[in-house]
Amino acid sequence: MLALVAAWAAGAGLLLVLPTPAWLDALAAAGLAGWAHHHWGRHASRRSPHAVVEVMLSTDAVVVMRYRDERLVAGVVRASTFVHPWFTTIVWRPDGRWFSRRLPLVPDMLDCDAYRRLRVMLRYGRSEVEAGAPANQA
Repeated sequence: MLALVAAWAAGAGLLLVLPTPAWLDALAAAGLAGWAHHHWGRHASRRSPHAVVEVMLSTDAVVVMRYRDERLVAGVVRASTFVHPWFTTIVWRPDGRWFSRRLPLVPDMLDCDAYRRLRVMLRYGRSEVEAGAPANQA
C-alpha cells in the first residue's frame, strides 16, 4: 500500500527537521521502518498469520474476522468506525476483550459491489445494545 510508504516517508522527513542528535534520528527511523514493515505484512500483503483474510458482517453490527491461520474471532463493530468511499476503517471489539481493534480497508481490497455493500452495512447497521428500544410506529 502506497499509504504505508507515504506515512514512513513523512515520518522520516519529520525526524530530519527535529533538533535531535543524528543517532536518535537513525534509531527513530529504524523503529518507524519496523512499524511500516510489520503493517505491510499484516495489511498490504497479508502474509502474517495475524492478517485478516475475510470479514463477515451481519446487519446487527456483529462482525466475524477470519485470520490467515484459520482462526475465527467474533466481535461488535464500534461507533468510531470510519466509512468513506476511498477509505474505511472498521473499529471492532472482540468478544471478551477489553480493547478495540481496527481494520483499514481501501476499495481495491474488495470487488466494487462488495465494498459498497460493506460501507452501507457499516454506516446504517447498529448493534442491539446501541440501538435501544425501537421507535414507536403508531
